[in-house]
Amino acid sequence: MVAQIPATVTVILAAVKRLLTALGPMTPERLLVALHDAGVELGRDPEETLADLLDSDELPLVMPLIDERHALLPALLDGRVFTHRLSAAEIEEGLVEVSPDLEPLSMLADSEPYQQLLDGAPLAVIFPDLDADLLAERGIPVDTISEAPAFLLPPDRLRALGLRPGGLVGFRLTGAGVDVTCVDEGNAVADADVGTRLAAILAGRGDDGPDQLDAVVWTACADDPDLFRTPLPPLADMLDAAGLACEGDQIAPAGFDFDSWRVGKQIESIQLLHDLDDDEALAVLVILSLYGQLADASDAATAAQLYDEAPQTVLEPSEAGPKAVAGRRPSGTDRDVAASSVVRATLKFLADPDVAEAVLVGAIGAGRDGAAALGLFAETLEPMAPRAARPPLRWLRAKADERLGNVIDAEAALDAAQGLDPTWPPVLFDLARYASDRGDAERGLALLRRAGARPDDSLVELLEHFRPQIRTDLGRNQPCWCGSGRKYKQCHLHREQLPLAERAAWLYQKAGIYLSDGPWRADVLDAAVVRAQHWDTPDALYAACQDPLVTDAVLFEGGAFADFLHERGVLLPDDERLLAGQWLLVERSLYEVEAVRAGQGFTVRDVRNGDRHDVRDRAASRQLKTGTLICGRIVPAGDTTQCFGGIEVIGLHERDELIALLDTALDPVDLITFLSRRFEPPELRNTEGDPLVLCEATLWVPDPAALAAALDATYERDDSDPAAPQWFEHVTTHGMPRIRATLRLEGDELRVDTNSEARLDRVLATLRTLLRSLTIIDEGRQPAHEIGEAMRRAGIPSPTGDETPTNVLDSSDPEVAAMLGQMARQYEQAWLDDSIPALAGQTPREAAADPTRRPDLIRLLDSFPPEQDRPGMMNPDRLRAALGLQ
Repeated sequence: MVAQIPATVTVILAAVKRLLTALGPMTPERLLVALHDAGVELGRDPEETLADLLDSDELPLVMPLIDERHALLPALLDGRVFTHRLSAAEIEEGLVEVSPDLEPLSMLADSEPYQQLLDGAPLAVIFPDLDADLLAERGIPVDTISEAPAFLLPPDRLRALGLRPGGLVGFRLTGAGVDVTCVDEGNAVADADVGTRLAAILAGRGDDGPDQLDAVVWTACADDPDLFRTPLPPLADMLDAAGLACEGDQIAPAGFDFDSWRVGKQIESIQLLHDLDDDEALAVLVILSLYGQLADASDAATAAQLYDEAPQTVLEPSEAGPKAVAGRRPSGTDRDVAASSVVRATLKFLADPDVAEAVLVGAIGAGRDGAAALGLFAETLEPMAPRAARPPLRWLRAKADERLGNVIDAEAALDAAQGLDPTWPPVLFDLARYASDRGDAERGLALLRRAGARPDDSLVELLEHFRPQIRTDLGRNQPCWCGSGRKYKQCHLHREQLPLAERAAWLYQKAGIYLSDGPWRADVLDAAVVRAQHWDTPDALYAACQDPLVTDAVLFEGGAFADFLHERGVLLPDDERLLAGQWLLVERSLYEVEAVRAGQGFTVRDVRNGDRHDVRDRAASRQLKTGTLICGRIVPAGDTTQCFGGIEVIGLHERDELIALLDTALDPVDLITFLSRRFEPPELRNTEGDPLVLCEATLWVPDPAALAAALDATYERDDSDPAAPQWFEHVTTHGMPRIRATLRLEGDELRVDTNSEARLDRVLATLRTLLRSLTIIDEGRQPAHEIGEAMRRAGIPSPTGDETPTNVLDSSDPEVAAMLGQMARQYEQAWLDDSIPALAGQTPREAAADPTRRPDLIRLLDSFPPEQDRPGMMNPDRLRAALGLQ
């Protein structure tokens, strides 16, 4: 039994939309049956294939309903109208609030044709905090409107409709856009049943929490095709009448407390993120709430100072915290005493390192924003904190100073915290990192041992690796080797220092730690996403975050290393600080490997400027070959030259493009995008270089005889089937004639088949000149990679895989071998005069005559497969002879 090739993604998506339009909302199970009945096969695991598509961005307007059905929104909402009661400001500014009245339509406003009104005027959903520039163009002050999303209409549209404050505007969905009309209040008859229906849908979920208002309304529309076909009062009015709770775009049963629900969700999130129990998570939430009050008040005080206004109180009294003003103790009222007791009871949880870390993450995350407020917050609360909470508060002050670049103050705060509690692990770990930056491996290891660090901790392993070995040729009481006259134990014992060439890697690791522990983590993630986009493994993103190119590009092209040196350079040993400054002057470049010393290093020539470097790199020297092009950053390291940040092998055809890229102000993402192209799946192309797309078009022919005569004059005719004559368009590529397009006439229908979109478009353009009355009645374009993916889903081996096709020519047959040999020679002759990307577009003959390109040509020929005598294969020796390179 031959396995059936499943439909491509394009075909499946079109079928899903067609079925949801014709049959209405369906569960995935029912949709699978409908697809099968329609002859659309989804492969070996149809459930997974459909689930993946429904969860992807491929079907942006197919949305899940409350009851597990899926609906195509344009089909579900077509012709339905939702009303909204306007304010004077909305009429004046043409800005209509979306929630809650128009929430069911907001999802559509990001897609064509719903980004326009019926007359073609634009309609957009805007968010005031994200679209400030757009609002400024309209002269709408951002600080005078709410932060909720809104529909932005042409400025005078609502006034032109005769609408007044308190009047109703209707938004009706149509296939040509959104129809905005004035709704007569008397025609918007209240339907008490709407609120009852929505309440029943909420009750049927078995969940007392809120749900998305739009999904609940969509579900009601799916249940009743006539709902909202005529104007009704605004949703807000009907929800109030039914007693339902609504906040923004969420709806809940009557009496629901959104505030308590949000607090519960925050606690649950903190628990999951930091593995805390209920009390610990609640303590984190309370502390972050206090911090948020102070941060907001601090920002307000800064703004007041900027605009010469009266300052405000930093913290307002509350049941959750004290009335604490910077530099002022809490008041002595009973309420404040009680609040202080709550704070003390809460702050004691900071003694748990996980709680302290959760507070740090919640306050400033991986960035710098809010760091100043965090330092002030920790300093303000420390006098009223229990003893166990004071080291963590000093630690938070240190982390705040560190994020602000004040590492000396941060180190002093850590030392003070250690004085309060010499065993609290986070302080010891951070001090060990400072010891590492200062080049004191012994002190760092001692701190880590006291903190209980595991032997496989990354910082322990780093310091062990760069820990100087005690000299065995000197006794402890013998004179020190340095000539100071002091005993070895008093001078250099445990204070030995490795040569700078050995410590260069340590310096690079210090910068890497800064990259992973500070405000650059988001940049690393952005770069890693680009690096991993073609890595088909579960841990691809994690692996990309550790990738040497990602790290190095963010450090140098991204600017993180300059920040590292600016902020933490004061901690580095003098020679390392000078070396780091030298590294900032070195650009990434393209090199050609000229010699390899296995197990030791290699010699390279900078292709851009001709400089040569002897690189010490044991690992790479075992993999590189002479003549290889590599991209990397080669830097001085003491009395050696080394390469950090990985080595990227570059194809000859990429050389000129990479050089042009390196000559620009490099962005790390652009660099990684270029150097990660080698991971892209191969793109199949035809012999003209077009991407391989299987295209077919069927055209209605009003006059078949006239068309046949015109085709005879344009293409080569084939009458092997008199009932359905065919015509071929040919093209010669690489010295061989090939079929470019096939045209087949059956009755009054003409079918055109090509293997690229460019070829199909070219044929269709020609046909329009031959017979203008031709009409396209069907057209399909399926990229080759989609067909390959469909075959993979069906478990059918790809013809381009390792399996040997059954129709391969038998090259052992003398006649076949002779034919293949002749074809290879024809191809070789054509290749000699063909434009080759690896030769910067020159032909091999031109490159052979160009001294600057001849080495590239030789390198290209050397890369050809060695099977020179195999029939049908190009022979490099024959090519060298033809080019005069032997």
